Amino acid sequence: MLEVRGVLHDGASSSARPATLRVYGDGSARLRVGDAERSLAYTDLDIPPRLGNTPRRIGLPDGAELETGDNDAVDAIQAAHGPPRHGWLHQLESRLGMVLVATVLVLAAGALFAVEGVPRIAREAAFSLSPELTARLGRGTLELLDRTFEPTELPEERRATLTAAFDRIVEQSDAGYDYELLFRGGGPIGANAFALPSGTVVLTDELVALALHDEEIVAVLAHEVGHVVERHGLRQAIQSSLIALGVVIVTGDLSSTSTFVAALPALLAESRFSRDFEREADDYAVAYLKTRGIDPRRLADLLVRMERASGSLDIGFLSTHPST
Repeated sequence: MLEVRGVLHDGASSSARPATLRVYGDGSARLRVGDAERSLAYTDLDIPPRLGNTPRRIGLPDGAELETGDNDAVDAIQAAHGPPRHGWLHQLESRLGMVLVATVLVLAAGALFAVEGVPRIAREAAFSLSPELTARLGRGTLELLDRTFEPTELPEERRATLTAAFDRIVEQSDAGYDYELLFRGGGPIGANAFALPSGTVVLTDELVALALHDEEIVAVLAHEVGHVVERHGLRQAIQSSLIALGVVIVTGDLSSTSTFVAALPALLAESRFSRDFEREADDYAVAYLKTRGIDPRRLADLLVRMERASGSLDIGFLSTHPST
């Protein structure tokens, strides 16, 4: 006779009662709970595989479960009445070398997914979002940015000239966006330009003043339109959310998942594009400049001037841009 002690969960209440399970050589079994006792058979028991010293819950025919930490006794019962199910899992888990190998493989797979899988998923997701959603995200992001920006002081005639140049750029871009050029005073942000997911591009007065030629501004505007066409803002925000969601899923705090959608405008406002995204936007700008017969060095000239004016790369447009 072999005996296992534990607590019984009857499945009908949250209370647990001490219980003893005895399994006899002929395959019969008896479960004692307090003064009550019931007859069972070994074949009635649903014994899960062992995993280290994790307590096991032995399933009973009526849906109740006997929870026990006496894994050695349970193993002895299985050895006496039949081969342990999934014994290989316990053997692998008990070997430090196998645990280390498994840990390395899991970490490598996770890193590969983060580097290769997440960007691909983000791209597919970004291009699948409806124009209505991107428009709402654009409005939400602009509301956040306008807490920092100041009203533009550019004359109306100057704004009209730059808007006409912007319209020529978007004529050659993919359809599906409600493009708009907005002017703002940069305030603490200074010389800068931003592209929102909706197709809105924000240009600061300070950047206009820094340019020595309108073709330099055209180059920057084409660069920002490239961000819109490639949906870089959405892809960056989705990538960040996917990584954070992965952490949430691993830690089990699934109640936090609903906060990510609400946080997307903030992520977009604070996002600084990766160097790969900046190169793609540069390529788009250079291709457009060539179609208009404009020297692509106009973009480089303004970038160098912005770098010198800032004294560092710690501004949004240049912070992750490839080295000038």
